[in-house]
Amino acid sequence: MGIPNDILRDRLTYLAYFPPEQRSTAANSLLEAVRAGCSEPHQAVSYALEKAARRTWNEAAHTLRLLAELDFEALLAGARWALWWESLSPEEKRRFREGRAEEAIERWMEQNPPTDRQLAYLNRLGYRGPTPANRLEASRLIDELVEGVRHV
Repeated sequence: MGIPNDILRDRLTYLAYFPPEQRSTAANSLLEAVRAGCSEPHQAVSYALEKAARRTWNEAAHTLRLLAELDFEALLAGARWALWWESLSPEEKRRFREGRAEEAIERWMEQNPPTDRQLAYLNRLGYRGPTPANRLEASRLIDELVEGVRHV
C-alpha cells in the first residue's frame, strides 16, 4: 500500500515552501490541528494559522503565515494530507514510515561508492563480474550471492 498520488502531491506542494529543517515543524502544525479535532481542511488551516500567530520566534510559523498570503491552496493541500495521515491506523503509519526510511537509505547508498569490506566480501563469495557502481548495487549483489540466486 502506497501513499495515494493526490495525497503525495498535496504533501509535497505544502512542504516545498519550507526548507528541510522546517518541514517537520510545518507538518506538525497541521497534524496538531487535526489531532485537536479539526475535520475539514479550512478548519485545520485556520487552527494552524492561529497557533502560528502566537509563535513569532518560530521560522516555520513565520513561513506558514506568509504562505497564507502567497499560496493558500498549498496550505489546504497540506491540511488534506494531514487529515489523510491522521485517518490511518498506527500500524499503517508505521509501515509508511519504514518504507520512507528504506527509500532514504537506498538513495544514500546509491550516491556512495561500494566499501572496501563489500568488495572484499564479494571477492570471498566468488564474484568475478564488473565492480559495482555503488553501495546499493554491491549490497544487492551480496544478497543474491548469499541467497544463491545469482550464478557467477
